[in-house]
Amino acid sequence: MRMLLIHADTFSYEVTEKTPIAEEIGEEARKGSSKDCLVVFSAVERGDEKNVEDVVSQAVDEVRRVAEQVGTKNIVVYPYAHLSSNLSDPETAIKVLRGVSESLSKYYSVLRAPFGYYKSFNILCKGHPLSELSREVRPREEAKAVKGAKRFLVVTPSGEEVSPEDYLATAARDEFAVLVEREALGKSGEGIPGEPEFISIVKKFQMNWEEFSDRGHMRFGPAGDLLFSLVADYSSQIVRELGIPVYFVRGTNMFDLSRKPVREHAELFGDRLYQLEVERRMYVMRYAACHQQFSMLKDWTISYRNLPFGVFEVADSYRLEQSGELLLCFRTRKLHMPDLHVICRDEKEAWEWFHKINERIFREMESLGRNYELLVNLTSEEFYRKNKDEVLKLAKTREKNLLLCFYPPGVNYYWYINVEYHILDDLGRPREIGTVQIDFGNSRRFGIKYIDANGEEKYPYIIHTAIIGTIERYLYTLFDTAVKMRKEGKAPMLPVWLSPVQVRLIPVSERHIEYSEKLADELRDFRVDVDDRSETVSRRVRQAEEEWIPYVVVIGDREVEGGKLKVRIRAERAERELTFEELRERLKADVAGKPFRPLPYPLRVSQRPIFAV
Repeated sequence: MRMLLIHADTFSYEVTEKTPIAEEIGEEARKGSSKDCLVVFSAVERGDEKNVEDVVSQAVDEVRRVAEQVGTKNIVVYPYAHLSSNLSDPETAIKVLRGVSESLSKYYSVLRAPFGYYKSFNILCKGHPLSELSREVRPREEAKAVKGAKRFLVVTPSGEEVSPEDYLATAARDEFAVLVEREALGKSGEGIPGEPEFISIVKKFQMNWEEFSDRGHMRFGPAGDLLFSLVADYSSQIVRELGIPVYFVRGTNMFDLSRKPVREHAELFGDRLYQLEVERRMYVMRYAACHQQFSMLKDWTISYRNLPFGVFEVADSYRLEQSGELLLCFRTRKLHMPDLHVICRDEKEAWEWFHKINERIFREMESLGRNYELLVNLTSEEFYRKNKDEVLKLAKTREKNLLLCFYPPGVNYYWYINVEYHILDDLGRPREIGTVQIDFGNSRRFGIKYIDANGEEKYPYIIHTAIIGTIERYLYTLFDTAVKMRKEGKAPMLPVWLSPVQVRLIPVSERHIEYSEKLADELRDFRVDVDDRSETVSRRVRQAEEEWIPYVVVIGDREVEGGKLKVRIRAERAERELTFEELRERLKADVAGKPFRPLPYPLRVSQRPIFAV
């Protein structure tokens, strides 16, 4: 907080115009005057919100000290934003200025000019050596209360409880054991030196960091954009299949920190916040779809008959991750969260949907041939004991051990339970992908209500989930899976429905191009291109393999004359003779039930630029 203190013979002000951030005032506050007064021109700054009481206390001490020196009993507290270019949010400013005025009024006659108004004022400064002084106060660091450490416990499907140390003493070193070592004991593992192998794959599909932006922001070329869009489409498809109404919404990505629900939710999230200042107001960039969806839901009239339902958005989200921990597709500062909130009548219904979503999260990862291990975060051991049967269902569903993490008392999160779904990646490290939470706090915080069967207002429970994780982390899983495929002696590849080019036709010579294009047209429900370049056939086939194209067909005289097609099938690492209809049927089976988008390039390879990453 910055203050300019002027000892004046007279001071008067009058309101001329109201601004959008103005506090509400009565008619008596629209003008005011004082004589033989100490005028305290004040600017509350960013950071003062960290300890408002301390800022108020220090400011009052400074003003009292000067008032005693100049011998006045009259104080004017006047908001004056021009003293700083680093202003706080309006709510904090009003809180500080009121606090200063109320504390000073115990000792002096105090006039406070209203905040958020254009005002004219007249001042007659006395002109003695102490009549013009400046002061600056900063919130002092609070001694943070020691709340205790997190406590971990391994729970088996039968309900047996074991300490992490005892579990690891006898357990096989499997994926769950690695999760326990990493999370409960803090062992990071040796890792693998050099650049992770999946990075080269990410770049192969035209994804990289954007060098003209802040660190941690990605760019997507045509192939990368196609992958991103298809995964986003798939995330939307999944929520439509859950069996409840799901309402798709869209909104902004920046929210006003002077709004109490926004600020409180941001404080719970922690210190990885992107913030920006616009026209002297502080905003937080959203870190999920919560703010936008909850802001909408508070305005909806909801009956118990409407519940449960979902609200969904693929939300661009922002998290100020540490630069040393950034990793392409996995830990980014801009990410895209396919964020679903399921609104439930009560705790019983919330648990029911919690388990349904848990099942879908597992199904999605198993469809990629991967395994999840679970870290179950709980706000207290008391909650666990009360709901142990529900928690154990997570273990019994697939006969999996659980790693429970009990947060220390006093840590006020908005959820009761927060499950993190971890894969073990190629580097041998647990990586969180999916998540599901039961939220008890935000319906009250944001004022989201429904009318029950008795006509009474109730606060719903809210399920938070990203079933496939962020779009980027789902892509990370696909690329990491491809690395594992290679190490197992398989051809690394993406699922056919996600392959930017699903079929490549390679005409042997120029006279075979027309027929190749005819075949491509007959396969227009798939992404098919024609490599018409003048390179040798073997070179073009090799490049198609480097691009991980699932089906490659060389078109020569025999094929033009109606013979079977010789098809190189990447998944089988083999060449097979197929009729045109057999190829079409294989493609249909490969992409069944998945979203489709057209080829992101011109049909002919020769017409494309070379895409740098």
